[in-house]
This record gives sequence, structure tokens and C-alpha cells, in this order.
Amino acid sequence: MNPANGGWLIALTLVAAMLLGVVHLPETWPGWLGWLRPNWLILVLFFWVIEVPHRVGLIAMWITGLFVDVLYADPVGLNGLILASVSYLGWRFFERLRMYSVLQQCGILFLLVLGAEVLSVMVLGLGSERPWSWHVLVSALVTMLVWPLMFLLLLRLRTGLRVE
Repeated sequence: MNPANGGWLIALTLVAAMLLGVVHLPETWPGWLGWLRPNWLILVLFFWVIEVPHRVGLIAMWITGLFVDVLYADPVGLNGLILASVSYLGWRFFERLRMYSVLQQCGILFLLVLGAEVLSVMVLGLGSERPWSWHVLVSALVTMLVWPLMFLLLLRLRTGLRVE
């Protein structure tokens, strides 16, 4: 990512998405609201990959995933694999994804997040005996529902700051 010509905005939104992923709810709020947390990082990454695919690369996403592994205390390489896979799929099909409506993009994003969450649960479940939960499906649904708002917000930032 070249910091010139808006690369700083891409990096800043990815860092903000990482931080939103680790922010906890206040103790006075009900615990079930924690299940309604979207996968912010995949949302932001998906936007940048389909809008400016030449600015987001596989190696940069792999390195970002290593930082996320450290931040989330996940096994090293798990989030790197997930982010690199999402960026590859977005990069490979960005022309088609741009032509889809926002609702169709929601469906694609649901499948991407569901696959990422299932992979994460499977890898994390190998070392422990945690039971399967519906959190995987809920996270994918919430991410899908947040996509139209995130798309509009990032699109305004991109056009306003002329990221090309």
C-alpha cells in the first residue's frame, strides 16, 4: 500500500476495523449484544478490494493478518490466511462484484464471512474442546446487514479524499 494518494486512508480504516474487533461492550449492557458484532475487518477489506484492487495486495493482507493474530491472541497465520483468501477472492472477481447491487454484495459477503468464521472455529476448536455455537451464523448475518451502511460510509470517504 502506497501511503501517497490515499494509502493512508486504507491503512487507517484497516487499523480502525482491527480496533473495533477488540472493543468490548460496557459491563452494564446485556451479554448477548456481544454476539451482534460484525466482522469489521472483512467488511473494510472487502470494500477496498472491490473498489481499488490495485492498492490492496495479498502480502499486505497477510502481514495485516499477522498483526490481527497478535491483537486477538489467535494462532499465528490464521487471520493472515483468512484475510489473504478474502482479498484474493475479491481481487479475482472485483469486476463482477462491482457490477452487483449492494444486496447481491451482501449475499457474497455473508458467504465470505461465514466461511472465515467456520475456518476460525475449526482451527480454534482443534486445540480445545469448545462446543459449536451459533455465533458463527449470527456474526455473518450481522456483517451482511451492516454492509450497506459501511459501503456508503467508505464510498463517501473514498470519493471525498480522492483515493484512486
